[in-house]
Amino acid sequence: MTRPSGGGRLRGDRASATTETVLVMPALIGFLFLLVLAGRLTDARSDLVGAANDAARAASLQYDAGSAAVQAQRAADDSVRGEHLSCDGGPQVTTEFEPAFQRGGTVRVTVTCVVATSDLTYLNLGPTVTLEEVAWEPIDAFRSQ
Repeated sequence: MTRPSGGGRLRGDRASATTETVLVMPALIGFLFLLVLAGRLTDARSDLVGAANDAARAASLQYDAGSAAVQAQRAADDSVRGEHLSCDGGPQVTTEFEPAFQRGGTVRVTVTCVVATSDLTYLNLGPTVTLEEVAWEPIDAFRSQ
């Protein structure tokens, strides 16, 4: 039994290995970018859930609808800033009351964040992804006033 020269490789093996690398590498790079994107968006969504919960809680402790909306925006801003989440233009907060702002009612807060993805241009996602989270909280029924 004779062995081929060159350490057990046939002549065409080197060319096929190079071809396989050239064909497989873009797929591996794309997969790596998808993993980075998934991690970044999962982290951003988690931070946004926290911001929405903080905003709803802050709004539910206020005495009127105007101050509830202001405090919800402040709480969302503080939460996003504390988590180092980069929202283009800051988080946008929408506050709604069901049925109205009254004891025992419900405050519904929607927090929207536009996250930049322009550094992942290989995926052709566009420059931003918009994330939105909603949180509900009962309006404090035991507050004075």
